[in-house]
Amino acid sequence: MRISIITLTIDSSDYVDEAIGSIEHQGPYELEHIVVHDGADGFTRRLAQKYPHIKFVGGNGTGATAAAALGVQASTGDFILLVHSDDRIRPGVLGRLASEAAARPDVRIWTGGAQMFCTLPDGEELVVRRMVGEDMTRLSLENVCDDMPLLSARFCHRSVFSQIGNFDPMFSESSDREFLLRATIAGVREGSLNVVVSEMRVHDESRTMHFRKGFMPPYLGEHVHIADQWLARKDISAEVRRFLRNWRAREMARLIVYQGRARQWAEAARAFFREELADPLWILRALTIVEARRLRHRLYNAKAVDRLRLTETK
Repeated sequence: MRISIITLTIDSSDYVDEAIGSIEHQGPYELEHIVVHDGADGFTRRLAQKYPHIKFVGGNGTGATAAAALGVQASTGDFILLVHSDDRIRPGVLGRLASEAAARPDVRIWTGGAQMFCTLPDGEELVVRRMVGEDMTRLSLENVCDDMPLLSARFCHRSVFSQIGNFDPMFSESSDREFLLRATIAGVREGSLNVVVSEMRVHDESRTMHFRKGFMPPYLGEHVHIADQWLARKDISAEVRRFLRNWRAREMARLIVYQGRARQWAEAARAFFREELADPLWILRALTIVEARRLRHRLYNAKAVDRLRLTETK
């Protein structure tokens, strides 16, 4: 079996050596490691000299989604895993995949767990959150939409991309969620590796893995657009339609709250009344955010989060 690991980098990828070093090359598999670099050629040349075994692909300067799609196109593996340059892959994971995939060749997506970690100024590492167990990691509408989609913990067979398509460049901030939503609705067969696959670093330079205050999530508007696209279709089940209508209301409510926090009062008011006019049940749908919030806060290490925030204020 051949495995393709695709690492996405930019010029400020401070943790890329650690990410590359976490990938095990020896095992019952062939390994192809592709780095898609969306930045200056000099960065790529330096990495190529240091890591001659890696295949380098130049990005087109349009962001991580386009870079991920280029990586998939360049890959030749049976299974593909996409990770960012600040992620790490746990030891033994690739061997576990090779064993499980050989035993169950019908599975198209192999899913593992993930954990978020941070490094304190003194070098100590803290686990901020662990996402383990099938309840938290399996491909479901609730997990993919209301929690972290965990793309970096899912090995996708290349046939999945033939079946549902590549990453959509229309969604530069949430293409992982949009892609896995397609896979979920299509009923792509999934299996559980029952191990933690990836470690995702929390740090201030990350666009999504951080605890910065006063941050307006750029992906919320895309979530609404994703829901609108699906709701315009006639070929989805009543269950999927009901979930997506509620999810859209939840994400719109979150967007309005963030607009209010940013003192964008006019935008928040216009959005609120526009939603009320379009759907009189919008408020009731938005109330489902209570359960969604519970999902997003499962298994957080509150003490670790408090310690991280304390260091950020010093």
